[in-house]
Amino acid sequence: MSLKLIDLAQRLISSQLTADDFESQFFKLWREEGKAGLLAKDSKDVGECASEIFILADCYTSNPDRRESELDADGLKKEVKATLEKFNLL
Repeated sequence: MSLKLIDLAQRLISSQLTADDFESQFFKLWREEGKAGLLAKDSKDVGECASEIFILADCYTSNPDRRESELDADGLKKEVKATLEKFNLL
């Protein structure tokens, strides 16, 4: 279930994962859960939260020459934390 994705997000904001590690692990787990049909079994809130975090992870880049629409590590942590709080998953 996507609670594993939420757990990854919680580990990011508690600095147990770097932004780079979070990004690669999140997308790997997203693909695995999607192929197994697990994402469709989530509650509405968990699914929406995971989808919003997917978008944030997609906006992340470690490249210092990023576009305005892209997030650095600090921006990613800040936005992921706000998303978890929005869905009462923190």
